[in-house]
Amino acid sequence: MTEIHVVDRAAFFGGDWPQGFTPIGADAAEAFLERAAGSGRFVDRPTAERTPAWKQWIPYCVLRCGGPDWPSLPAAARGVFVVQRTSGQSEARLHGAWSIGLGGHIEPLDRRTGPGAAFFAAALHRELTEELDLGGIELPAPRLLGLINDDSTEVGQVHAGLAYAVDLPLALADAASRVGIGEISKMRGGFTHLAGFADLWQNPAQFETWSQLLVRAGVLGHVARGTAPSDASMLRG
Repeated sequence: MTEIHVVDRAAFFGGDWPQGFTPIGADAAEAFLERAAGSGRFVDRPTAERTPAWKQWIPYCVLRCGGPDWPSLPAAARGVFVVQRTSGQSEARLHGAWSIGLGGHIEPLDRRTGPGAAFFAAALHRELTEELDLGGIELPAPRLLGLINDDSTEVGQVHAGLAYAVDLPLALADAASRVGIGEISKMRGGFTHLAGFADLWQNPAQFETWSQLLVRAGVLGHVARGTAPSDASMLRG
């Protein structure tokens, strides 16, 4: 039976977790991750999925591209990896939803990598290499952005997201041609420019809640209405 990492809801925030996205600054990230890792344990997944007294940590990564000047580039030059979850995924409650987040549960094998930040970074790297075809690209170190919590949904009541960003030092065209979906039975997607993403964002309800929270928090900057991309890079896989 699959085991996953959980923490007691009552062990953080007095049990009253903040709703939405909560930024965590670079100066506080290490201490928070140390506590998040050290206070957890592994339990069987079916029990965790029906126990709101526990929270399952989920490293949840926004993969962006465009190079080191990402914030200052025009929308057509900045890219974000977008996926749509299919019926091949085990979490039926997310089938058909669009997402800018990649990642998943933490498993017992991840604890061999060390405590704190290394523990979560290793789990995230494992998930990204399983979900994506990286085309030989070495992923930069992930950067923690903050905590995601949504107790308004069934899924959210038993999960908590550790939101990360990974910025590939590649132009959009290069990243789109090299990085694709690895787990094609579970999702479809690819890199698209922000002008194209903006058209998908005209209907935020089609995105899973965590992605909605991150977009509204500004992780993609100001998402203005644009023209949908004419290529099929977003739908590969």
